[in-house]
Amino acid sequence: MKPSSTIHAALIATLLVGCQMTPDLRMPEAANPAAFKDQSQGAGEALRPDWWQGFQESELNQLIKHIDGGNLELQMAVARADQAYAALGFVRAERYPSLDGRGSVQRRRRSGDDRGGFSSNPSTEYRGGLAFGWEIDLWGRVRKLVEAGQAEATAADALTEDVRLALRGLLARNYFALRTLDQERLVLEEAVVTREDNLKFAQRRFAAGITPELDVARADTELATTRSELASLHGPRTRLENAIAVLTGRAPSDFQLAARAFDARLPVIRAGVPMEMLAARPDVAAAKAELVAAYARIGVARAEYFPQVTLIGSGGYSNIKSSDFLKWSSRTFAIGPEVTLPIFQGGRLRANEKRARAEFAEAVAQYRQAVLNALREVENALADLTAARDQTGAQDRAVEAAGRALELSSKRYRAGLVSSLEVVDAVREQLDAKRRAVQIRGQQFEATVQLIQGLGGGLSIR
Repeated sequence: MKPSSTIHAALIATLLVGCQMTPDLRMPEAANPAAFKDQSQGAGEALRPDWWQGFQESELNQLIKHIDGGNLELQMAVARADQAYAALGFVRAERYPSLDGRGSVQRRRRSGDDRGGFSSNPSTEYRGGLAFGWEIDLWGRVRKLVEAGQAEATAADALTEDVRLALRGLLARNYFALRTLDQERLVLEEAVVTREDNLKFAQRRFAAGITPELDVARADTELATTRSELASLHGPRTRLENAIAVLTGRAPSDFQLAARAFDARLPVIRAGVPMEMLAARPDVAAAKAELVAAYARIGVARAEYFPQVTLIGSGGYSNIKSSDFLKWSSRTFAIGPEVTLPIFQGGRLRANEKRARAEFAEAVAQYRQAVLNALREVENALADLTAARDQTGAQDRAVEAAGRALELSSKRYRAGLVSSLEVVDAVREQLDAKRRAVQIRGQQFEATVQLIQGLGGGLSIR
């Protein structure tokens, strides 16, 4: 074989080795069950990206619009994504040659005799021109850097969507919790009116000598207790209102939601299958992209074991006389490869590769954990929805039964057959049953929002 052929064969083999520094990534196995444990949510509406519209609550729709423009956490996430894309642009620039303009004026003395002394007459040298440099990416170092940067930018985008989804879900849950308290307030206000009437009735009967003063005291106690329970709702409602204000980028002092009845629609969301859910989850997509980036950085670390070949060149003018600096005779030109070969690095290269592999192992674990967390969140939301739905039917019957019991107790009390204590107990049981029914309905809304978040908010992330 001719020497030139041998050289060519060696170069080709070298390039092939460089291309195979790291084989193509095979995604690690992660949990992916065929179906969710709770199948009761099999039927219902398909989830859409504007999922909050399904509740038919115009006030909620307006509040969510303010998140994109006013929420500071989302703005920080967007800024982090912008940083990732800026870093990607910086890395991509390494694929292209660099061209710099250079100029210098140097005062120097040259060696003047055999003894190593310097001439007594210094000279001035004028230089100017262009310098060129381009790394020949034989081992894929630059290519892997770009792959890592692209994956990190993809992860930043997915994390931004994850923050947006989390903020929208939190706002919706806070809003429904606030409206649930408003509905409880209406129930308690109605109860206060009823207890005021009961107190007046007991006072009249006591004045007429029909009932003892104890009945008046019991009625007064129930009225005071109900008023206290009504007042206790103010603090939790204010905290929820303040949380909504901050989520929309406003100061709590400048924000207020008027109390009103809770009349939103409760949509039934179809859960689908786990594979579809995992494809839509932005946090899972981010974990997957981080895994890809970590694997690419292994290729970068391995490429550093091999020589770095850079094509460099320069052209311009050089002369010791400023008057002759730009003359054609002063021109200079140089071009050729520059090879940097790592000989001794004190273990730095091996340590760098070990670190890259450890980061990849961490990314694999984080990806698998993200999948497990996603499955857990959906399963929990489905279980909460099932429990709330079952409770709703039972609680509706409890409210109806408590109403009948109160009606019978009131008739018996007015007929003088029982003491006021029986009526007080019946009134208390009815109020508790009504409040519990309102709370369970609020839990249904909260669990529905949690299910929507668990399913990825209707996003389509790949």
